[in-house]
Amino acid sequence: MSVTKWAIVGTGYITNEFASGMQVVEDAVLQAVVSRTQENAEKFAGKYGAAAVYTDFEEMLEKEEIDIVYIGIPNDCHYSYIMTALEHGVPVLSEKPMVDNMKQLEAVLAKAQEKDLFLMEGMWTRCFPAVKTARKWIAQGKLGKPLAVHSAFDIKPSMDEWQPWKGGIKHAGGSLRDVGIYALAMAYLVFPQGPKDVFSTMQSNGEVDESCHLMLTYENGEAAFLSGAFNQISTPVTEIVGEKGRIQIGPEFWHPTTATLLLNDGTKEEAEELYPATGFQYEIQEVQKCLAAGEKECAHFTHEESRRITALIEETRKGWGIFYEADK
Repeated sequence: MSVTKWAIVGTGYITNEFASGMQVVEDAVLQAVVSRTQENAEKFAGKYGAAAVYTDFEEMLEKEEIDIVYIGIPNDCHYSYIMTALEHGVPVLSEKPMVDNMKQLEAVLAKAQEKDLFLMEGMWTRCFPAVKTARKWIAQGKLGKPLAVHSAFDIKPSMDEWQPWKGGIKHAGGSLRDVGIYALAMAYLVFPQGPKDVFSTMQSNGEVDESCHLMLTYENGEAAFLSGAFNQISTPVTEIVGEKGRIQIGPEFWHPTTATLLLNDGTKEEAEELYPATGFQYEIQEVQKCLAAGEKECAHFTHEESRRITALIEETRKGWGIFYEADK
């Protein structure tokens, strides 16, 4: 059995979740981990069985034979790490949001094309069986014409769970880019053409958006009602409404176990897949399939979708008066 050798950058919450998912993928090998401190790198490596530890990213790229690197560090660091990996000829899966603005996005996409390398923004939600099933039902016309999407990723973390950088301007944080992006991705799954108009409101913590609500309207009257928040809790089930019925994805749509089709005539169809670990294994498996097939992007979340969502987020946050260092 051939294996895929991964390097992971970062040893925080999300990379622990990712590495946990990797544990149940038989042909995935954690070859190296990179952290700011030797102590954190060694602790992470011991927990997940990494073969090598580094505090210098370029040194790791030069010394290790890896197939792909996963970048799971604060937002404002993604761009430089992606460009460095691509320059060294290494494919990249970067945690979302992949970069800070459209200028950076076009640069990393151009570099990936120049180097003929795989690059993906880590929208793991698209890789879950429940989401794939919902997408299949829509494509099969079981809903009829899609009319609306209701999707909210609203959370209120405890102090023990909170990662302060997500609420700060220094690391290009904010609720829209951190959690709202998942709701946006659900809207684009149903309405890939993108909206005609975007209406939004947000609450600021003095630096970035602490919560946001968006209504996206489309050419023929369809709409998406979306939100992302750090200061409130709402329904975590995404609902997609069509002429013939509705689809519910949950119980938490960003890492779901269930998709339910509820037709107006009372017919019900349910697809459920319970999974071990964190669910990141689905994204890891899809990425490895892409690498094995020589593909440069993932069909479940394409470069064009990254472009459209990045552009919408950038325009929206600038409309709110939120500018990052990378925008200067």
